[in-house]
Amino acid sequence: MNLPEESSANLLGALALLAGSRMRASVNASIGASGALAEALVVLKDQPGVTAEWLGQVLGLTQPGAAHLVRRLREQGWVERRAGADARSRALHLTPEGASAAARILRARAEALTALLAPLTAEQRLQLADIARALLHDEVTDARSLAHLCRLCDRARCPQCPVHAGFQERSAD
Repeated sequence: MNLPEESSANLLGALALLAGSRMRASVNASIGASGALAEALVVLKDQPGVTAEWLGQVLGLTQPGAAHLVRRLREQGWVERRAGADARSRALHLTPEGASAAARILRARAEALTALLAPLTAEQRLQLADIARALLHDEVTDARSLAHLCRLCDRARCPQCPVHAGFQERSAD
């Protein structure tokens, strides 16, 4: 069936909502919590030692929202505060329970997205990967926007990250 070219953006929007909904439901179920908790755990897995302020900026939270998030993470036993880079800052690190929760999140994410791709042939999956690389390559402008876009990524599955590569290319200019 030939669709008008204008439908591409509309179909991409619907696909983005479908993928996001399935991924979020799976991720939230994996830890029995919703909101930014899962994203925070994955960010802290990949970038231990960041501050609550930095984490809040990456997740798009206000300062009170970030403080509430860190409190919830600590109450769950997933995060601990340690001395930061200076006397006033506190660095956030996952506890062993937090690292385990982050691993569950990434497994659940992978399972949900793999199931979504099940109807595609191997060739279609390769085509989708090429399209995704092209669309993602130029999307970030700084380290925080990189962390924001990749906040639920399993970095081990994407060693040649197109988002990071695009960021490095623009940073070198």
